[in-house]
Amino acid sequence: MISSMLSPLFAPVAPADFLIAAASINFQPTVNKFNAMDKVVKFCEPGRAFAKDSIRLVKRCTKPDRKEFQKIAIATAIGFCIMGFIGFFVKLIHIPINNIIVGS
Repeated sequence: MISSMLSPLFAPVAPADFLIAAASINFQPTVNKFNAMDKVVKFCEPGRAFAKDSIRLVKRCTKPDRKEFQKIAIATAIGFCIMGFIGFFVKLIHIPINNIIVGS
């Protein structure tokens, strides 16, 4: 049953039959007056959404008060000191090991 239904679909086609079928198809593009505008809207929508979210974020953000600013500054200073000491000790250990390996 299925093979009888599929046989016309997969029947061999002569080149002349294909050219006749291709010539009978109307290849005129359909013109949609909203097509170009839809593309512009679709292109601009992510930027518009980003701008809207950014404006909402800036309006919601507030300037930190003195206490909050001091906490952030102290935490940043402690982080800088810790990273500086780690770098110093790594360099302090690296110099003698490098001298032993190179043997200058």
